[in-house]
Amino acid sequence: MGFGTRHTLSSQDDPDRGIGAARDWVHAELSRYAAKSGGRMTVGSSPTSRNPASRIPVPTRITNVVATLRGSVTPDRIHVVSGHYDSRVSDVMNATADAPGANDDASGVAVVMEVARVMASRRPDATLVFTAVAGEEQGLYGSRHQAARYRAENADGGCEGRREPSPGAGEALP
Repeated sequence: MGFGTRHTLSSQDDPDRGIGAARDWVHAELSRYAAKSGGRMTVGSSPTSRNPASRIPVPTRITNVVATLRGSVTPDRIHVVSGHYDSRVSDVMNATADAPGANDDASGVAVVMEVARVMASRRPDATLVFTAVAGEEQGLYGSRHQAARYRAENADGGCEGRREPSPGAGEALP
């Protein structure tokens, strides 16, 4: 899928180009997978607003797309699979130039979506949350927003702060 740019500051409302078009496509695809889950998977959005900061010159809406597959044995235990769907060119403030982002992090979102597709028809013991976050290139805003939500809900997470590289990225992250 091509959206030209997926920059956080790009269009939120254009149906074909920008971060909003990418967000809506990810939501539609995850909803398609959820339709085959027998009602066990739900899909929603987790928006937040950011006030101006060093990489955000105007108030900006940042929306994560979240698919949740409820666990059948220990549903309060969650495992999160996440990737970011925003991308940028070398100039962090250029919201109009095409920024395909094949390995940062479109491949990570592809993994999130494929695992969600495969798992939608299964009954995992713990809850699986598939999250496509935004605002990462501007300052990790989407992932911080999700982490804060899980903390506020006292979520019993299955991740210990481990971060994996995007598939094919070539090097592990600290």
